[in-house]
Amino acid sequence: MKKKGKKTYSDDDGRVIAPMNIDGMPWFNPKTQKTGENKEAKPQEKMTRKEMMRLIWNLYSALIPIALIFIVAFGGLIAFMVFVWLK
Repeated sequence: MKKKGKKTYSDDDGRVIAPMNIDGMPWFNPKTQKTGENKEAKPQEKMTRKEMMRLIWNLYSALIPIALIFIVAFGGLIAFMVFVWLK
């Protein structure tokens, strides 16, 4: 019986999508570059106070409407239970 050769695909460009080099596995190689590491990347600069305040404002402006929806829904549920179920 013939031994099967390795399949080749026309769209394979050799990039690794999900690296399987996991610490503790028998095939782990510590010399390989970890995902997300870029030796050419510059250190990230600090945010100014104005940028930080803008970021916090955007965070709260996104979270407050969601929190209000949950609070109103919970209040509606309580009101429904008090006025309809407990009559």
